[in-house]
Amino acid sequence: MYDILLRGGSVVDGTGAPLFRADVGVIGNKIAAIGDLSGQAASLTLDADGLVVAPGFIDAHSHSDTSFLTDSSGASKLYQGITTEITGNCGDSPFPCAGDGKDLSACVSFERFLARFREGGYSMAVNQALLVGHGTLRRCVIGDEGRAPTEAETEKMRHLLSRELAFGAWGLSLGLEYAPGCFAGQRELNLLGETVKRSGGIVTCHMRSEGLEIEKALEELIEVGRFSGVRVNVSHLKIDNYRVHGRAPEVWRIIEEAQKSGVLISADMYPYTASCTDLSIRCPKWSLDGGAEALLKHLAGPRRSEVVGGIRGHYFNAERAETCLICDDGGFWPAIVGKTLRFVAEELCRSDDYAETAARILERTKAQARCIFFVMSPDDMLWFLRRDVGIGSDGYALPADTAKLSSRPHPRSFGAISEFLHLAREEAICPLEEAVRRITAKPAFLFGLSGRGTLKIGNIADVTVFDPSTVAPRATYLNPVQTSVGVRHVLINGEPALLNGEQTEKRAGTFLRKGR
Repeated sequence: MYDILLRGGSVVDGTGAPLFRADVGVIGNKIAAIGDLSGQAASLTLDADGLVVAPGFIDAHSHSDTSFLTDSSGASKLYQGITTEITGNCGDSPFPCAGDGKDLSACVSFERFLARFREGGYSMAVNQALLVGHGTLRRCVIGDEGRAPTEAETEKMRHLLSRELAFGAWGLSLGLEYAPGCFAGQRELNLLGETVKRSGGIVTCHMRSEGLEIEKALEELIEVGRFSGVRVNVSHLKIDNYRVHGRAPEVWRIIEEAQKSGVLISADMYPYTASCTDLSIRCPKWSLDGGAEALLKHLAGPRRSEVVGGIRGHYFNAERAETCLICDDGGFWPAIVGKTLRFVAEELCRSDDYAETAARILERTKAQARCIFFVMSPDDMLWFLRRDVGIGSDGYALPADTAKLSSRPHPRSFGAISEFLHLAREEAICPLEEAVRRITAKPAFLFGLSGRGTLKIGNIADVTVFDPSTVAPRATYLNPVQTSVGVRHVLINGEPALLNGEQTEKRAGTFLRKGR
């Protein structure tokens, strides 16, 4: 007798092979049978007729590291059929940190982080596989200083990284467009890549540039892979500057040539033409030496005009200011949330100096303002989507209740995977079987998630059942807190997390550990 029986569906097993009609039986947390199971009994039988039964979807790039602290539902991800998120991205993770106070977002080690998760009685709906953030690692050893590490500091970073990898972290994430990661040089990155290689992990990278200097930034990451032999992955591949739109084929050619030369390089992306990050990313890098506190001091001091001048390189007229939509004020200036930089300047500040207004926003929000930046070309996005890239939301596991949110998030948190499946269908990006492979077996292989990513007897029962003709997002930029449609059932570690399109009370997600 099975615990759960999915009857009469079309199985898309994640390998890219053609779909086939079969029943799927689950016992405990494992897939026990795939085939004709007619006449077999189960504690719970789910009708999958007319639906696709697939491995649970894997969000290849997420920032849900500590989302469970405020919301255990993970509804934004679960309703897309996501069962596992790769977290600790863009150089930022909850560990390792020099101190270990009560804040779970700053723990001394991965081991301590998991212990406090258990001790605190926390739970979450979706699995996570955590990377070690390079920025966090660097800050733990040398703080926010904008300099190269000493030999002793480099060795300490390598030691701490080795410790976290040995405990089960899945690799290292770089955030080279952010402080303090932006202060790292090639040698530092190469040596850390060498440490990751020894553990069989992966190095992911928010590159130093995704626009004017994207080719140079790619070569920097490729050199990490070439030097150390470690697998490297471009996070959220995009071209985010209008001056170089249309260069997707040239950018992809660099990746392909590196692959041909033996470098293990891959990429993921989200299917949207707007990014989302801190407004401070528009400031000169020197002004971030010392973190947000240093930036605010510069804005209040004699170098303010230099900071504003750097911002003006991005927001020099009304058209450019219209591409910046404030989505989070850190709780300091609610009137600007959901407004463009142009609106804030012209209507709230009565000014046509958009760079100066951005500086005022940074000051008033204590450099915590986050923005949605409409900076990508639809043609480039679709061109990349037609290549063999993984799909990562670059978002968060969020509740489906606006009353529980203080910001207006990017719709990718609620729709990245479902939008990819929607575009695969409507824009003929790729066949259904290939689309499923790119959000299941492909990321499972790249990150080393053994026992997940394919529907195979003996694998973990992370399963998503969906309607391929209707799966789609509802989230929009102006109304982002809307769950996706088309996913009928989701099993996580053999537990029913979503039944008949409605979330259950189960919180079966766990922190996965490499090699465990």
